Amino acid sequence: MIQKILLLTLLHLVVAAPRPASPQMIQADEGENATVWCRFIRPEDFAPTALHWTVNVTKDVLFSRHKGWIDPDAADAQYTLRTSVNREDLARGILLVNISNVTPSDSGNYEGVVIGKLAGHDDPLELNCSVELIVAAEQRNHVLGVLILVAFLAVVIAVGILVERGVIRICKKEGEPKTSEGDQQSAAEEGLVGSEVTDSNNQPSHTVY
Repeated sequence: MIQKILLLTLLHLVVAAPRPASPQMIQADEGENATVWCRFIRPEDFAPTALHWTVNVTKDVLFSRHKGWIDPDAADAQYTLRTSVNREDLARGILLVNISNVTPSDSGNYEGVVIGKLAGHDDPLELNCSVELIVAAEQRNHVLGVLILVAFLAVVIAVGILVERGVIRICKKEGEPKTSEGDQQSAAEEGLVGSEVTDSNNQPSHTVY
C-alpha cells in the first residue's frame, strides 16, 4: 500500500510541473494572424477535459474550452471571435491558439493550461506552458501619410512660384463688362431697323430698313 502511494505521488510530481522544451518568443506584425504555441509534457494516459488560454498577470482570458464546448462568454472583449484552437495539437504535447488581426496591445505573456485526468485516477491534473508574444506596430501607414503630406506641400509651393512669376494667371470676375459708346451707338442703330419714321402729323413718311 505504501509503495503504491509513493508511486502515485512521484508520478503526480513529474507530470504536474512540466516545463516547456525551450523558452519561446513569437513575433508578429500588426494586422497579421499570429500562432501562439508552446510545448508541455503530456503522459500517454492523459485525457484532457478542458483547455484555457490567458495572458499577462491579469489573467485576461482569450480562449476557454470545457468538455469539447467552447465558451465564447469567457473570453475578454478584446479577444472575442478572434481565437481558435486545434485539439489534435494536444495529442502532440502542444498548446496552440491562433489569434487573428493582432495589434501591439496583444503583446504579452501567454499561458496555456490543459486540465484532464490520468487513466484510473479521479483527481484532475493541470498541465501548462507559457510563451511571449511581441507584436510590432505597423509603420507603412505612417510613412504613406508623411509622403502624401510632403507631396501636397510640394504642389502648393510649385503653384505659388508659378503664380508669382506670371506663368499662371488668376482671373477675377469684377462684374458685368461696361458698354462702350460705339456699342451704345450700334445698339441705337439696331433699334431703328424696321421702325417707321413719322412727320409732325403722325403720318408715316418712309420706312428705314
